[in-house]
Amino acid sequence: MNRWKLLVLFFLFSTLVAGEVRANIVLKVIATNPSKEQAQGVTVKAVLPREVKPEDVVGKKDDLEIVYDAQESCYTAYGRFELKPGETLERNIEIRNIWVIPDSEIEGVKKDLAKLSDLLTNTRFSERLAFLKDSIESKLNQIIESQKVLPSNPEQLISNYRENLKILESAKADLALMRSFLTQLRIFPATAIWRIIFLIIVFLGLLSGILFLFWQKKIKDVTPQHDAFSVFEEEEKGPRAKE
Repeated sequence: MNRWKLLVLFFLFSTLVAGEVRANIVLKVIATNPSKEQAQGVTVKAVLPREVKPEDVVGKKDDLEIVYDAQESCYTAYGRFELKPGETLERNIEIRNIWVIPDSEIEGVKKDLAKLSDLLTNTRFSERLAFLKDSIESKLNQIIESQKVLPSNPEQLISNYRENLKILESAKADLALMRSFLTQLRIFPATAIWRIIFLIIVFLGLLSGILFLFWQKKIKDVTPQHDAFSVFEEEEKGPRAKE
């Protein structure tokens, strides 16, 4: 049995404008029957980049299936074909460009950075804040510059994306460190502190009033009640009886 020659490579989708960041890429699958005399069957199995999901495949022929390969831990393009002697099979799989970090995610990190910077300014963490802020801004700018131009080599596009993900995670780790500074400072707004003090005073005042009314009632319950005139008459009768 002759061996099959199977070639899998990436190139940019030719109908899209060169340099467009959102341009799709195409996985081209080529299989050739090297025999000049007999037809033979071939199984095509093209491993897709690990980020690709079935919904990301926007164009392919129906004779190819997108199936999950547990051994590869990713999706593959799979098909079984019967090739004539010397015949070459060619299939294109168009994949949506998912190798771009969304602008919204980068902007979200920038907003969090601005909020934390405002809260940590003029604190004992000011120096560390300045260092982390410069580090985060530098990492975000690195990602932005990297994504401005689409590489001519799709393999480079995927490699850049994976590297940018690591840089983004590093920036988010710096943000988490800045949040830990807030926990250590236990910062409370001045208005909130005065509200808490006011509520404590009101609570103590109400508690004192309730306790005062309670003890007043207790005193009334345990003290015998006498008519003032009766007491006076008893005092008058007492001396007369002795006379």
